[in-house]
Formats: sequence, C-alpha cells, structure tokens
Amino acid sequence: MSLLPHPLTPDMLLVDVITEHPGAIDRLTGLNPAFAGLLDQPRRHAMTGQIRLGEAARVAGVSFEALCRVLQGELPTSEVAHPPGTDRPVPMERKTVGDWFEQAERLSAPHLDVRPLLASGQDPFAQVMSMSARVPAGGFMVVDAPFDPAPLRRVLAGKGFTSQGRQIGPAHWRICWRREDPTETEPVTDKPMPRHGSEPWNAADGTHLDVRGLQPPEPLTRVLDLIDRGGIDRLVLHHDREPVFLYPMLAERGWSCLSVEHLQGEVRIELARDA
Repeated sequence: MSLLPHPLTPDMLLVDVITEHPGAIDRLTGLNPAFAGLLDQPRRHAMTGQIRLGEAARVAGVSFEALCRVLQGELPTSEVAHPPGTDRPVPMERKTVGDWFEQAERLSAPHLDVRPLLASGQDPFAQVMSMSARVPAGGFMVVDAPFDPAPLRRVLAGKGFTSQGRQIGPAHWRICWRREDPTETEPVTDKPMPRHGSEPWNAADGTHLDVRGLQPPEPLTRVLDLIDRGGIDRLVLHHDREPVFLYPMLAERGWSCLSVEHLQGEVRIELARDA
C-alpha cells in the first residue's frame, strides 16, 4: 500500500512530497546520504525547494520508477541503493572534440569544490551564483559536487549558461558551465537547434530525433520505435526535459546514455548502442 496520497510525476517538487510525508527523507537518505544535508529542515539549502522528482532520481542514481517505489514505501532502499564506493547506474558524459573541461583548465576558469561545504552543512548556492556573475560571455566555470546538481544546472541555464557534466568517481561529479556569447556568429554545437519536426534526420554525429513539444508518452514511444526498427547505433535526442522513464527501457535494449546537456530551451541527450 502506498504511503503517499498522490500519484508522483517527474515535474513534481520534492519539497511537496516530503512536506506531506516527512518519513520520505529517511528513505531518500538511504539512496544517497547527500539528501540528509539537502533536506534537513534547520539547514535546508536554497536549491531544495526547486528540486523536481525527476532530478531527485538523478541525484539518487536510480530510475524514476525506483525512486517512486522507494518514496511510496513499496521498495526497500537496500534493494536499489549502492554501497558507498561503488558505481551508480547514472548517465556518463564523455570527452568530445573541443572539450570544455580542457578549455576551462587552459583558461584558468574559476573552480569551486562544494563537497566540503555540503559535508559541513553549508549551502554553497550563494558562492556558486557569485562566481557565475563574474564569468564573461564565452567564459567557463567549473564546480565539483558529490552528485549531479541537476536543479542548479537548470537555474543557470535560465541565466544564459549551458553545461556539461562528467562523473569523476564515486560521489564526485564535475560540471563545466559556459556562458553563451550573444555576439557569436559561427554555429556551435552547444546551442539549441531549431525544430526539425518529429521525423529523424542524419548528421555527422549520428541520427537525430526532435521530440520537443510532444505530449507524453509520445516522446518515449518515438525513441523506442526508432531504436527497435534497428539500423542505427547512435542517436542524438532533442527533448524538453530529461527523460527519466526512458533510461531503464534503453538499458533493456542494450543502449546507454553518453551525455546530457542542459541548454536554453532544450535538453540534448546523446545515446549509443552498447558495444
């Protein structure tokens, strides 16, 4: 029997769920200890109120379906949580040509490690925002965190930043942000693409599919139908949001997520068939 009174959706705010059922905090902490600091009432962080359930699943390193079952008390955390020091089944973002992380290091971009701050109960949000205010157009900044800070990536996307994330190790993510330069005239790959309609098209980096603007579950079914037809090994998906329901279905079909980019007006996901 579910312990929560309402159906859960990826866009639902996590704070609303834990307000209706405070016991959910303990179950979330069983998935990832970072939730203890994020959700503890006396030291609740500025970003806590903006975390969506889909993003919470990403922080926990589990599928959205598994997160819902844990929150509803239908699945013990021991059946989905990973022991400390082990890898979690999260989307990995890989090196690409013109790698942002290398560019940021070469330019001595500002770099902040928020892991010690979070471990001591401090809220790093103000420091991150202060650092972002000093990044010029076309410039970079880098943040190390104990998890992929999806809500922060979304907030900064609204302020003109695009981001790339890379998992360095267990409980260690590195996110590189780039402030868009409105004066740039050369086409670059980290800007949202114009709508191409719902039919796939081929490009140098693989097959592309644009599902922005489609109502659920049509984006999911279009992706799975395209993959199930065969004949492609790489797919670049242009979406309105991160498709948390899609990942476990891709894994069943032998596909993995290589990268997730949060852009202005678009989430771009690079998928590939496992070798």
